[in-house]
Amino acid sequence: MSEKIIELTLMIMVLSFTFSIHEFMHAWVAEKMGDDTPRRQGRITLNPLAHFDPLGTIMLLLAGFGWAKPVQYNPNNLKRFKRSTCERLISLAGVFANYVTAIIASFLMVFVLAFFVKNPTESKGAALAETILLEFIYYLREYGFLFMAFNLIPIPPLDGYRFLSTYIPYKWKQTFESITQYSYYIFFALIMMDRFTDVSILQKIVYWIAFPFRWPIDKLCGELLWNLVGKTLII
Repeated sequence: MSEKIIELTLMIMVLSFTFSIHEFMHAWVAEKMGDDTPRRQGRITLNPLAHFDPLGTIMLLLAGFGWAKPVQYNPNNLKRFKRSTCERLISLAGVFANYVTAIIASFLMVFVLAFFVKNPTESKGAALAETILLEFIYYLREYGFLFMAFNLIPIPPLDGYRFLSTYIPYKWKQTFESITQYSYYIFFALIMMDRFTDVSILQKIVYWIAFPFRWPIDKLCGELLWNLVGKTLII
């Protein structure tokens, strides 16, 4: 029971940070591009409560996929570069933050594992602390890769769609934007299929998107761990 409580606590901590850093980066980049709307709405913060979205949280609890409250900005205020360039930078800021978090956590896990392998302990308390630390780093890495890939799916209102929409000709944009009203139903159907059937479409999409970003990091970490401790461990 205590193990489940520890695991749940770690997951909540990591998910809160993962969502917060994602939306914080959207807000921060939007301000750097010239719009102060995110600051006026209190979104340039790592406080999870500022980014809480009820529906996204329910989906996360039901199926492991979810989202935070989208950051709003006024495109007319984006003056730093060409408007489309500013919007692309804003749309990619969140996934970039998640990817960097996953990379840092991956290499941190290598060094922490190497330290523990070279400095074994017989103390139960120390062993528990090691396990908790490794689980925390593991979740930080896994959810970093997961939410990076999930948000790159080109379906509104996710970042992948926001990025691609900057390349859509204006005369077609309204047609594509009309899909937005159905996007939550699409996601709900995909998430429920993943959760309650053997048809894991969403899971496969996330895996395919994540693979080219994740594979080189995992390979580098595996080689680094081998060089540090002379063995390969599953990380």
